[in-house]
Amino acid sequence: MPLRIRAGFVLLISVFLLPPCPRRSCSVESVLPAFGRDTVLVWQIRNQEYSAEFVVRVAEFSPDRFLEWEDEKTQGTLFMPSRDIEGARGYATSQLFAAGMDMRGKNATTLWLSRRIFRELKEKKKAKIVIDGVQSMTTLKGEDQLIVEVNRAPLTLSVIRVSDDRGAERWFLDQEENPLMLKHQLRTFSQTLVSITTDRANTLRWIKGKKLDNPLR
Repeated sequence: MPLRIRAGFVLLISVFLLPPCPRRSCSVESVLPAFGRDTVLVWQIRNQEYSAEFVVRVAEFSPDRFLEWEDEKTQGTLFMPSRDIEGARGYATSQLFAAGMDMRGKNATTLWLSRRIFRELKEKKKAKIVIDGVQSMTTLKGEDQLIVEVNRAPLTLSVIRVSDDRGAERWFLDQEENPLMLKHQLRTFSQTLVSITTDRANTLRWIKGKKLDNPLR
């Protein structure tokens, strides 16, 4: 068989063997780069006519989590110890973001589920979580995909969608080691992750020097 005809035959067979496109998109999910120092996360917050960005920069991702954050008006830092990253029963929406303060989580995480709660949701389809100080039953509603800009290119990420008994819905990255909140929706309020940057150095603005070497452990 001539080489040109053979190549065309192989290409034709390859096309028929390709899996069909996903229901909502033909994007192919890729591996999310590992988070570490200098990772930058940007959420878009909307509430009726209000719109603003919320930016988080990572000083330490594991085993403890040490972050600096800023919005249009103020900034602060937040330290979450490894024991809470692993096993906290609480989740804070905004209580750990105090203007101009260096905050430390206590039996609660924010922006990320604890790995313990993530496992419960995956295995039991529901989990009791203390949300902003009030116990809530949170239910796994299913799996989904969201597209986020990662290092300046769109990336399709697998997520789990959960809802609590107050009517809020949240989408978390479907990774036990990194169950990051990609979206939060409650009535007219939404907070949506729009970009992740992992390939730039020296992004930190306020966590430097002694503060970087000695967080609030």
